Formats: sequence, structure tokens, C-alpha cells
Amino acid sequence: MPVELRPEKMWVNCPHCRQRVETDLHVLPGPVAYFFGVVISLLGGVLGCCLIPCCIEECMDVHHTCPNCRGYLGKFRHFCS
Repeated sequence: MPVELRPEKMWVNCPHCRQRVETDLHVLPGPVAYFFGVVISLLGGVLGCCLIPCCIEECMDVHHTCPNCRGYLGKFRHFCS
């Protein structure tokens, strides 16, 4: 049964190594950040304004991995929740 992921570390049973672990997090810009960055640059954003969405937490995807086996557990997407 899949676990609903959250934007913070959480305890899960890893389906890869079968251990109970607290997930490692990797926060990366998601498609929403890239979309808004392109829109800002098309609307005339100057001096790096198109990078602003990459600094907004709600535009980031949070990827969960197992610290034991480095297995990928899934991602949490702020914007769609």
C-alpha cells in the first residue's frame, strides 16, 4: 500500500530494503517552477527575475529516498496538493 508523502522527513518502510527508515529529502525545482520562469522571461523579466520561482517553496518538488539503500520512494509536489 503506497504511503502519502509529505514535504518533510517521515518514517516509512522502504519497499527496496524492507527497513523502517526516516527518508532523506532532495528539494528540486519542479515543472511549475520552470513554467513560471518561462512565463516571467516571456513577459520581459530582467536581471534574473525568471529564477524567482526556483526560490519559492510551493514551486519545488520534494523527492524522498531511503538513507539505507538509496532507493527512490517518491515525490511530494506542493502545487498539486
